[in-house]
Amino acid sequence: MGAGPYIADSSIATILEVDQLGAAFNKCYINEPGQVSFGVKDYAPGRFVTLHHHHTWELIIIDSSSEGAGYTLFDGRWWRVDPGSGVFIPKGYPNAWSAGRDWGFKMLWVYGGSLEEAGRILDGDTQAFRAITPEEERNALVWTAKTAHSVLDGNVST
Repeated sequence: MGAGPYIADSSIATILEVDQLGAAFNKCYINEPGQVSFGVKDYAPGRFVTLHHHHTWELIIIDSSSEGAGYTLFDGRWWRVDPGSGVFIPKGYPNAWSAGRDWGFKMLWVYGGSLEEAGRILDGDTQAFRAITPEEERNALVWTAKTAHSVLDGNVST
């Protein structure tokens, strides 16, 4: 990374993951050691990433053009993250992501370091982990600053 800004577009994206039909669903646009990495991940309905954590902080923004919300799990609770919302996750904090049963979403992910520095360390029983259920979707709290702070501070019962 130079001293100035530069443009990253799909022509320089590195494909990180493909689905069973060969379509790319996770792409990295920037991967700068000691700086930052970022990319996009498309979640089709029912697609999920099991409980995991990273060695760096993580910022997730749900693309405002997404069909539906993204769902994130941490501290045993599912949260609905509506399009246009963002979630900051401190380094080492276990979290999972899932699309709902009927709608997919697209996320922009940003790590405070390269992909290699961030890593993805799996937590818990990864073989038993499943996508969010319809009942969990209905019961998920909406991710807003007020709700998140109330729950995380212990002012709202979980």
